[in-house]
Amino acid sequence: MAKRRRNRHLKKIVWLFLLTILVFIGVLIFNQSKENNDVFLPSINNHAEEERLKKEKEQKEKYTACLAKPFQEEELTDDLVEMKENIDAYIKENNYKASVMYEDIATGFIYQYKASTIYYGCSLIKIVDAIYLINEAIKGNVNLDTETVTYTSKYVKSFSSGMAKRKIGEKVTLRDLITYAISVSDNSAHLMLLDYIGFNTLKEYGQSLGAKVILTGGDNYGNQTAEDTNIYLKEAYKIITENEEYGPFLKSLMDNNERNAFNTETIKIYHKYGSYAENYHDIGLSLEENPYTISILTLHENSGYLKIVQSIHEKIRELHNAFHENRKNLCYKEVYEN
Repeated sequence: MAKRRRNRHLKKIVWLFLLTILVFIGVLIFNQSKENNDVFLPSINNHAEEERLKKEKEQKEKYTACLAKPFQEEELTDDLVEMKENIDAYIKENNYKASVMYEDIATGFIYQYKASTIYYGCSLIKIVDAIYLINEAIKGNVNLDTETVTYTSKYVKSFSSGMAKRKIGEKVTLRDLITYAISVSDNSAHLMLLDYIGFNTLKEYGQSLGAKVILTGGDNYGNQTAEDTNIYLKEAYKIITENEEYGPFLKSLMDNNERNAFNTETIKIYHKYGSYAENYHDIGLSLEENPYTISILTLHENSGYLKIVQSIHEKIRELHNAFHENRKNLCYKEVYEN
């Protein structure tokens, strides 16, 4: 009897010992598992965060690319068509003798009204003087600061406020001549530049860009169309935005209020104007978030050109903003909602 009790007691001790060992092992396993989870869970969280950030970056890149993709005709909503038609009607109803060419630079979205009509170009040719010589300087073919043209009596012309400060016989650098020609529309400077470049060379340069009527008409200023001036403006934009040395120079010259019919308290356009007899033209660049070219050529030098240019330009800006608002909505749906 006593022996049985001892055996049961021993069995209890053994089971208690085994249970203690099992509990101990369980605690070790639990602690080790907890440590492993403490290491593993942050790793999972970090990976998920990396994936989220990667997706956000990809979406942002796609959205930005979408905003700048070339314009397609199927994007032309009924509202945009109506806005274009309303601009046409506004010009016609007011009997404005004007041609208009607008182009959104990033996308190629355009508005044009009689853009191929030929006008006497007046001083608009001076922007071609500038972009030709600056491009030659970029290529290393000319030095704007060392190469000069001598100011002689044959170059003395009216409306030449820059060269009027210079003396006959003085050598004037190409940089100074370009500055006078663009910033104050100096006629003497243009003629000196034209002789330096060569009439045919400048004409061939414009044609190489795609211009059709450059230096036609029988004098040293020639004819222009809004289509052609749009080409020159896009070349000017390319220099301003892509060349660190000469871009700021050209931008500073076009940043002037010399008969700038575009500028208001809230609108800034980098421009070049031209006027003679009944002709008043203004062409320029908006360098805002969504840059664009604008050319408005008119026969209203003596009949309210300022109001006409500003009112047409205001409607163009409304169209421009509406187009980009529509593009943003389309791109958001394409990238974030599909």
